[in-house]
Amino acid sequence: MRFHACVEDSPMTTSITRLALAVLGGLLAGASALAQVKEPPRAEKLDIQIRFRIRADRDERIRQYRALEQHLQSLGFDDARKNDPDRDLDILDPTAERHIGTIPSDKVMDVLKDVRVQNILFAPAGFTTPEPDQLVAVKLGLRTGLPALYQQQLHRQVVHHLQMLDFHEALGYDTQQHTLIRGYLPAQYLERLLNDLRYEPSGWFLPAIPVEKLPAPLRDRNPIQWAEIVPNLQRPERYNPPPLVPIQLKYSPDLRAMMLDPNSQNRPLRVEVVWDENITDREALRGVVLGQYAGASLDGVIGNVASIRVPRLAFVERLAQEPRVLHVRLPRQAAETIHIEPDGHGASVAEILKSTGVGELHKLGYKGAGVKVVVLGSDFTGAEKLIGQELPARTKMIDLTFDLTPELTPAPADPLRLGQGTVAARALAALAPECELVLVRIDPGSFFLLQTVVRLARGEMTYTDALQLRLAELTLQAETLERDKTEAILAYRAALADISDTQPAIEQRKKTRAALEAILKKEEEVAALIRRFNAYQREIATALAGAQVFVNTLVWESGYPLDALHDMANTLDRLAFPQQPRIVKRAGDPAAFPPPPLVWIQAASPAADRVWGGPFRDVNQDGLMEFAPPGAQWPEGQWSPQMNFLGVRTPTGQVQTELRKDTKLRFIVQWREAANPNFPESDIPYYPLQLAVWRQIDPRGETRSSDEMAEVARSVGSPNIVYRTARYLVFEQMLEWTVPADGRYALVVASPIPAEPPLPALRRDLEIHPRIVVETLNTKPQEPRVVFRSFTTPAAGVGLPGDALGATTVGIRDQNALTGGGPGLTLRVKPDILAPARAVIGPDVVHGPGVATAFAGGTAALLVQARFRGPNVFKSAGIGEGQALVIPERWYRPVTPPPQRQP
Repeated sequence: MRFHACVEDSPMTTSITRLALAVLGGLLAGASALAQVKEPPRAEKLDIQIRFRIRADRDERIRQYRALEQHLQSLGFDDARKNDPDRDLDILDPTAERHIGTIPSDKVMDVLKDVRVQNILFAPAGFTTPEPDQLVAVKLGLRTGLPALYQQQLHRQVVHHLQMLDFHEALGYDTQQHTLIRGYLPAQYLERLLNDLRYEPSGWFLPAIPVEKLPAPLRDRNPIQWAEIVPNLQRPERYNPPPLVPIQLKYSPDLRAMMLDPNSQNRPLRVEVVWDENITDREALRGVVLGQYAGASLDGVIGNVASIRVPRLAFVERLAQEPRVLHVRLPRQAAETIHIEPDGHGASVAEILKSTGVGELHKLGYKGAGVKVVVLGSDFTGAEKLIGQELPARTKMIDLTFDLTPELTPAPADPLRLGQGTVAARALAALAPECELVLVRIDPGSFFLLQTVVRLARGEMTYTDALQLRLAELTLQAETLERDKTEAILAYRAALADISDTQPAIEQRKKTRAALEAILKKEEEVAALIRRFNAYQREIATALAGAQVFVNTLVWESGYPLDALHDMANTLDRLAFPQQPRIVKRAGDPAAFPPPPLVWIQAASPAADRVWGGPFRDVNQDGLMEFAPPGAQWPEGQWSPQMNFLGVRTPTGQVQTELRKDTKLRFIVQWREAANPNFPESDIPYYPLQLAVWRQIDPRGETRSSDEMAEVARSVGSPNIVYRTARYLVFEQMLEWTVPADGRYALVVASPIPAEPPLPALRRDLEIHPRIVVETLNTKPQEPRVVFRSFTTPAAGVGLPGDALGATTVGIRDQNALTGGGPGLTLRVKPDILAPARAVIGPDVVHGPGVATAFAGGTAALLVQARFRGPNVFKSAGIGEGQALVIPERWYRPVTPPPQRQP
């Protein structure tokens, strides 16, 4: 076989433009020097083909030919034709431009130092060309010396040109500042790498594309300096996502998988239906659900999201086809913020009372008396046994999962969340032992229940959305039962009218009596259900009424618009900063005494190294987002900013580089785009982001380069709209994936480069700030979790609803802790306060923002008792934004009078 390499002099220029491009290119590629790609060693001897060019008269050609031979001999080149009798004629033949032989592998690149060498092609000694259609791994070195942006263009142009030879570019490899191409080429085209690529592919007389029509800088000269054949490497199989029918595009990936599961078809479930605008007429929606979907129920509404329980999956397809429905998904689950550390060390309650100054407030008699505090959590197992001991004697417990089922029974406890709320309640009660505590259990998949709790406490509602539906169901059951009872009594009387001893008469009396007894038994069951309903309704209406402090340790990372654009943020802001009435008609008017501002103490997100957020960058213009800005330092071993490698953080804090088989992950990216003024009804994103997972094939570089990747997963379908207004749209894309085998994996975000519009007036220049979170499914908070190992963004936002201005968000002292209001609210000071996050609560050492939130909630109860006003009572007490929770001494130290002057 033949090979060849090309080295030609580039035109000299002192253009200021090119100098500027070179400087900019240095910034773009400044971090790649840290890359540590491992390569398997080359064979000691290589078969090499050299294409050279000597265009001179005979004497000069002889001189230059001898000089080239001396150069090759000095490198240990062994000419394969040295014994050929016609070999000596090449020195005089101006068309003889090839040398074939072997060379030591450590000298192969030195061949290019001779300016007469155009290009080289080499392979391990003894390499045999396989079948023509078989793909062979190749590495191609491009000519250098161009400004960085031109070098990047050349790289892209060469890859595109090689695709006409059925070339398949490798994934994820280090381009070495766009001077290297890796990929797979059919064996029948290997010889053509020795030719000038600009003339390939070619027909009998002309190339497929005339050279003058090629784009610059490709058309300037042959772009390839060297080509290496890497044998015995199979091209990784391309990932082919399953095809979708149009209706499936409206389903989230997790719901889509459930729809395809035959075992889930007849199982009732709750889904979230996202509409194109906020739902203002709940009665109309409830009527649609009851009238058109037998057995379905409207459990709750928040903003443009309705939570609907359906008796079977067949209803989901009908819901997705309702007018103005954007998409349907499974409920988004909240994250827990309290971790139990079996072998950890934490501060005692006494130490926390002393360090925060709360103990001094206790000495002054401030222990939360007269303040009603609501603690929201997913599970309060064991809390009832602590009432009157570690919890205040007046503690009440409410389970808001009670009304989410027609049977009015609480949801079973989730073993992955056991006792999370109990830990928070115990920590809060330690600082506010005399407060009136209300423990409210909510479904972590019911974001709307946060708004429900606030509205119940403020007297804005006495029946929840689900409870209103339960009332309608009970009324219908009672009416149906009364009708059936009347009919059964009449049938029984008619049977008793025949007192004969005939067998039919006896059977009829037995039958009608049994039917009547069954109805009477059912009547007792319905009566008991009605009693439970009434008791529950009275409980939620009275227990929450007048609550002054709300403490929430649950955090949502996605599913609702970030940057405080969700409806819960509107509710918190409205109640935290109420508008004073303009006109008060009389002194006794209730408007003259508006309720105090809402005090909502919210845990910040614990995600930390599981979140990345920032502007969408594609400096290379290759459709892949860069996770780091130009010039940023990359982690050790990283060769590209386009891949965010994943790791596993253990309970001890160490990060392992390999993911374990069967780990189930969910990646969610959310971003906001300005609405297209030319097409305001369009729901197509300008940046249709796609998520993909790549596997590092050989991290140790033993059989192939360590920078070669293989795609193992990719999001399917277009992004879903989470929220839309006339001014902007919020999109989300999700990828659920189970790790197929132990190994190293990286997340990649792709978006096609927007096409040029047909008219200049339609051109749009948008900047988006996506936020990406990775969730490890089916794990407890203290178990190992997958994190981003390469790039994270601490300022990506504290999660929902902590991004609201009306929420007092509590964080912890950790350099990796999340801050800011969101990717679009990085200047909003969040968290508002920092509190102790590691403590001994009961028999356990607990840690996390949820622990800090509980301590802050207890302190807030004391400050409310001390008549500090405003939604942020800590700020009212003189604690600065984002500062540690320490009560200023001026609030509990006696003022020493100044000394009296002596006369």
